[in-house]
Amino acid sequence: MSSRVCRHAPTVRSHELGDELTLFDTATGRAVALNGTARDIWALVDGESDVDDIVQTLASAYRVEPALIVADVEMALTQLEEVEVLVPAVR
Repeated sequence: MSSRVCRHAPTVRSHELGDELTLFDTATGRAVALNGTARDIWALVDGESDVDDIVQTLASAYRVEPALIVADVEMALTQLEEVEVLVPAVR
């Protein structure tokens, strides 16, 4: 797995609307809507937890083996980094 650690970009604000979470980057004007799983991942990104920590927490919550979700978690984090709502954390 990965020891990559991310944090929320400082210019990103979140807004809840029902079951959906919308992220708005005040620097770029970009908005991103997160589904339930991506929202759970977003909530676990704290600048200290690495990918392994996030996978373990979600696997426990979803009652699945970590190996079944690690690729999805990695992909979601990569996509959030690509749209610049997540940035690398300095540890």
